[in-house]
Parts: sequence; structure tokens; C-alpha cells
Amino acid sequence: MKNKNKNKKNLIWLIIIIVILVILSLIFGINYALSRKDKNIINREINLIKETNNSSFLGEDLEKEYLDTITYNDLIDAFLDREKISKDTSISLEYNNVLLDGSEDITFSLVGENKLKIILETDYNYKNHHEDIISSKEYTILVKDTIYPVINGLSDKTIYVGDSINLEEGITATDEKEGEVSFTVEGSVDTKKAGTYEVLVKATDHNGNVVEGTFKVTVKNKTTSKPNTNNSNQNNNNNSNSNSNNNNNNQTPPSGELTAKEKEAQARVIAREIARSITGSTDLEKVTKAAERVSEYYQKGVHKESGVDYRTAYGVFIKGESSCAGTTRALGMVLEEMGYSWTHANENQWTHQWVILTMDGRVGYADGQVGIAGYGVHPIAE
Repeated sequence: MKNKNKNKKNLIWLIIIIVILVILSLIFGINYALSRKDKNIINREINLIKETNNSSFLGEDLEKEYLDTITYNDLIDAFLDREKISKDTSISLEYNNVLLDGSEDITFSLVGENKLKIILETDYNYKNHHEDIISSKEYTILVKDTIYPVINGLSDKTIYVGDSINLEEGITATDEKEGEVSFTVEGSVDTKKAGTYEVLVKATDHNGNVVEGTFKVTVKNKTTSKPNTNNSNQNNNNNSNSNSNNNNNNQTPPSGELTAKEKEAQARVIAREIARSITGSTDLEKVTKAAERVSEYYQKGVHKESGVDYRTAYGVFIKGESSCAGTTRALGMVLEEMGYSWTHANENQWTHQWVILTMDGRVGYADGQVGIAGYGVHPIAE
């Protein structure tokens, strides 16, 4: 009887233990299932945030001009589509490994390849899980200095044996971005010996861009008459005489009675008077005015493609007949009187012709027929 009761007790305890184990396994299984489900949710949402943020990066690198500036927000918008960014995401920028302050504009002061890193940081929370999700992409900003300095005040000079000269006088060099830059003068002038001397001027900006220009110094013997230094009142009178001469072309002897040298001398009188009337702060301004004055003579006269004088300055200024060849030579004569050297574009060809010269340290063009001037190539030649 005792053994029977003992066995019954043992069976009851066994049943209790089994029930407890079953309950514990059910509780553990439920918790495990819940934990696994949360992890799946977290992983899925984190991957979605990363994919979304990565899709907001734009693909192109950037080229900028030296010393250009850009706002912080404009720089972000150049590389990022903000509408695609996940919520609760902050944006930061590193430029050449330096964290940028969002309150200041960025100036591109270093020529060459510069590195920009865009960092997106999303603050993610799910139940008790907190994580900073970071996405980033690096771009290259290529900074170029394509703007060359400009040499101002280049013009040919004339002195006399024994005179002194400062080759740098009146010359400056400027850069659109940097302002005034340094320049050097190469070449020497023997003021004791008559002759023509070429002087080379070089201007260099901060990034090593070099531009060159030249001018000539003519040293004359004392016996050579010096240039007319009449005051401005005389210049005004000369201009009036110039107009008078132009309006009375019929009083000029027929071309057949003059030699080529005599015709040139008469034309040069007009050219010299025009040159004396030209004023301006830059070479381009002065040359443009000269081209306009020559164009006025052309428009008053008759355009011709044949004859004796239509290709000469005499034809433009005195005879009132000309072509693009004649206006080019007439403008060249004025420029010579102003101290400029020039070359004749398309000379002796059946096509449009103009002057090529250096203005403000840059090669350019001047057209006496149309009355224009500019830097670079003539629009017709583009």
C-alpha cells in the first residue's frame, strides 16, 4: 500500500514537471519568434533607408573657375537630390577633408582636383533599437584658372638720342580675379644709338598663367624733327581742318598728277589729325574710336572694286573711293600715328580684309570698313 502511494506521488510530480517544461518552452518560443520578427523589420527598414539615401546622390563631378564662389546650399544641390533623402537625415560636407561650416560660402581657391565628401546621417529608432545610419559619396571638383592676365598700356614709343626712358612707365598688368599682378620687362634700349628696339613684357598671375606683349622703342637722331606737341586747342583746330579737307576733296589735284609718295603724304596728314583726336582709357577703346572714324570716311565715299586709288588710304581720306583693302590701309596709317604696330589680314586677296594688332596685351582685330574692334579673332573668321 505504501509503495502504491509513493508511485502515485512520483507520477504527480512528473506530470507537474512536464507541464512546467511545456509552459517554459512555449514562452521561450514566443519570445524567440517576436525577437526574430523585430530584427527582420529593423534590417528591412535600415536597408531601405540606405537605398533611399544612396539614390539621392547625383552622379556628375564638377568643374569650377578659380576663385569662383558658391553657397553651401547650392553646393549641396549640385550633388544631391534632397527630395529623395529619408526623413530624420542630416547633411554634412567635407571639402579636402575639412568639415564645412554651413553658414559660409565656399571659394574655390586651389587649382587642380579637390575632393568633396557628402555625408548623410539618419537617426533611426525602432522600439528599444537606436542606430545612426550613415551613407556617403565622394566627388571631384576640378578647379581651373582659364582667365589670363591682361597687359595694359602697351604702345610704341619714340625718343631721341641721349633721352632717358623708363620702359615700365604707363604699363600695368591686371587679372580679372586677382586684380593687379606682377609683370617683367625684357629687352634693352641703347639711348645713345639710333634704331628701333623691341621690348617684351610678361605678366604672370598667381597660378602661373603667362601672357606676353611687345612694344617698340624708336630712338631717333637729334636732327630728326620731334613729334608735334601742340596743345589741345591746336588739336581741335587740326580736327576742324581735317573735316574741311575731307569736305573739299574736289580741290585735290587729280590722282594722275601726284606720285604715290605725294598721295601717301596727303593721306597721312588726315591720319595724323585723326590720331591726335583719339582719347580713351584702354587700347581697345582707342582703336575702336579710330576704326569708327575711318568707317565714317568710307561711308561718305563710294565703294569701288577697281581703279587706281580704291585700295589706298589716299582713296579713303582724299579721293572718296575705297574698298575693305583701302579702309584697312587707312586704319593702319591712323594706328601707326597712334603708336601701334599692325598686320594686314588677307592682304591682296579677294575677300574681306582688316587689321590685326595687340591691344591691352591681347591679340585682336580692327575693321575700318565696318568701324569695329575687339579682342580675339574677327567675327568673320570664326
